[in-house]
Amino acid sequence: MLKVFFLLFLLIPLVELYVLIQVGSVIGALPTVLLTIATALAGVVLMRTQGLATMQKAQVAMNAGTPPQMELMEGVFIFLGGVFLFVPGLISDAIGLMFLIPFVRQFLIKQSLKGTAMRGGYQYKNNKGDYYEGEWSEAQPKQPRSLNNQEVIEGEVIDSDKNQPK
Repeated sequence: MLKVFFLLFLLIPLVELYVLIQVGSVIGALPTVLLTIATALAGVVLMRTQGLATMQKAQVAMNAGTPPQMELMEGVFIFLGGVFLFVPGLISDAIGLMFLIPFVRQFLIKQSLKGTAMRGGYQYKNNKGDYYEGEWSEAQPKQPRSLNNQEVIEGEVIDSDKNQPK
């Protein structure tokens, strides 16, 4: 697993650099740099507007009493789009911008949810017909600790001096 990350850590910047050089040789160095800056700025604007819209949709869903799973997934994709835009390069900028386009993002979310639904677990179907999968576990109650067969009572010490007016 570590070898794969190391390989990707080396391979992705090399591919980005190759694409930048190829595009730079066709349109020139300055337009390539300006294109990279323009995509990053467009991404920041899109990320801000899409993030605010997604947050508002999540608030509306919570006010209506429905869980905002789709909005949370959209928030994750918006964050990933921002991360891809932060990485310099035209390929990562294109991926980041795709994550920030609403219909592309929703398509990718639905495709990823289809893949997870096939693996099992519980599923939740909302009123829009979307499926969500997850797992949970119930916490076991803590057993009281004992010291030399005496029960230990856990508590919290509050400094009474801080509560008194001076």
